Amino acid sequence: MAQSTWTQVHLCGLPRSSDMSDTTIETLIANQYGLDAAEAGISSSWAGPGSTLVKRDEATGHCRGYAFLAFHSREGATSFVDSVNDRQGQHETLTDDDRLPWGDLKAELSRPKKNSAKKGAKQQADYSD
Repeated sequence: MAQSTWTQVHLCGLPRSSDMSDTTIETLIANQYGLDAAEAGISSSWAGPGSTLVKRDEATGHCRGYAFLAFHSREGATSFVDSVNDRQGQHETLTDDDRLPWGDLKAELSRPKKNSAKKGAKQQADYSD
């Protein structure tokens, strides 16, 4: 059985004090960039509702200003990154309720963190100097 692969996109520029739910943030992003639109090439690659991870401060619960979106293909993820960074997601047909209520977003393909066991070993080595 072939292992499924996916690509994450790091999206920054979200407001740090947002009291919006993760679902609301994800829905606004999906609407703005056509992730749910059947005709969009990106949409067939997006992992779908519930797959976006909005990073939040553990103490306050406020958004930390960024999120990760999951895509089933690198091509779809790259297309989304280009759309965000080229500001092609500003659909004129959206109502004010569907538009992102914040400024410019930036996106890049996510680079996964190295294994946490290695990170712990590196930190231990850093402290031993």
